[in-house]
Amino acid sequence: MGTFFRRAGAYLIDLFIISAIVTLLSYLPILNPNRVQYSEKYNELVMVQEKLTNNDISMDEYKGAYIPIAYELYRLNWNSVVIDMVCVLLYFGVLQFIMKGQTIGKKLLQVRVVNKDGSDISLVSSIIRCVILSNLIITIALQLIVTFMNENNYFNYYNNVNLIGSVLLYITLFMVLVRQDGRGLHDFVAGTKVILTTKEEEMKNEKLIEEQKILESEYEIKKTEEEKEKTKKTEKKGTKKEKSKTTTKKGKTKTT
Repeated sequence: MGTFFRRAGAYLIDLFIISAIVTLLSYLPILNPNRVQYSEKYNELVMVQEKLTNNDISMDEYKGAYIPIAYELYRLNWNSVVIDMVCVLLYFGVLQFIMKGQTIGKKLLQVRVVNKDGSDISLVSSIIRCVILSNLIITIALQLIVTFMNENNYFNYYNNVNLIGSVLLYITLFMVLVRQDGRGLHDFVAGTKVILTTKEEEMKNEKLIEEQKILESEYEIKKTEEEKEKTKKTEKKGTKKEKSKTTTKKGKTKTT
C-alpha cells in the first residue's frame, strides 16, 4: 500500500506538470488556432447549463442544446488533443525511458518502473505502458468519432467509447490496489512493474537480480553437463556396437 500512495502522489505531480505544459502550448496560436472559437463555444455551453440550473429550460431542451454545442467543442478541440497526446508520449514514454524508468514525480517520491525481471525498462515497453495507462487509443477513437460522424448520431457512440475508457481505468486502479505486486493492466501489457528506489529497496532488488543471474547460470551449467553426459552415453553405445560388430565378424571368419 505504501508503494500505491507513492505512485499516486508521483502521478499527481506528473499530471500537474503535463497539464501546465499542455495549457501553455495550447495558448500558442500557431499550435492551437481554434482557441478563441473554442472559448466562445464553451461560454455558450456554460450559459445553457446555467439556464438548466435556474429552471429556465427543461431537461429535454437542455439535451437538445447541449449535444450540438458539445459536438462543436470536441471538433474545435482537436489541436489541444494532439498537443496533449504528444506531450504525454514524450513525458511518460520517452522521458521515462531516458531517466531509467522515472519521471519527475517518480524521482521525487522514489519509485521507478522496471521490467518484470527487474532490468531497466526499454523504450518500447515505456511507450506501450504510457499508451495503455493514458488511454491514448480511447482518446484517438473519440476524436475520430467527432471528426467523421455528424452531430445527429455521434453522441451515443462517443459516450459508449468514453465509458469503455473509464472501465479500463478503473480495472487498472483496482489491480494496482489489490495485487500484492501492484501491477496494473498497463504493467501486464508492457511487461513491467513499479519498485521503490530507497537505498534499502535498491539493495534488495540488486540482490534479487544477482540471485536470479546465479540461478540462471547454474541452470545453464547443469544443462550443459547433462548434454555432455548424453553425448558420452551416445558415444559409448556407438563404441559398444562397433566392438560387437567386429567380434561377430571375427567369429564368422574363424568358422569359415
